[in-house]
Amino acid sequence: MNRKRPSLLSALCFLSFIGSGLAFVGYFLASLFFEETCDIITTYSSWYSTEQLSPLYFTFLMALYGLSVVSVIRIWKFHRDGYFLYMAVHTIILFFPAIWIGWSVFSATNSIFTVVFMGGFSLFYRHLK
Repeated sequence: MNRKRPSLLSALCFLSFIGSGLAFVGYFLASLFFEETCDIITTYSSWYSTEQLSPLYFTFLMALYGLSVVSVIRIWKFHRDGYFLYMAVHTIILFFPAIWIGWSVFSATNSIFTVVFMGGFSLFYRHLK
């Protein structure tokens, strides 16, 4: 069966794949080079201490972004399970840092992008089987 993929759905998948793929690699490197990552965080951010972070924190985020890549591939192939996986994973990604570290790290910018992409994928739910 050969279906025509709407251009906006293609763009959402492409951007999500790139973003989640880069995040996967970034969190992999952050967990692998944890000490260096902590040095970078304290040097270039307003954080004075990274005591609440651990390699497990970055590994968990890496796994979530890996699942996000899988979900986008499933959406690209018109599978509804990809849509539900994407929604679940990105809801967890949105709140995980606030739960692990504290609500002071909750990101409004991340929230906006998450809602925009979730809304965009929801527009094409009927195209998925």
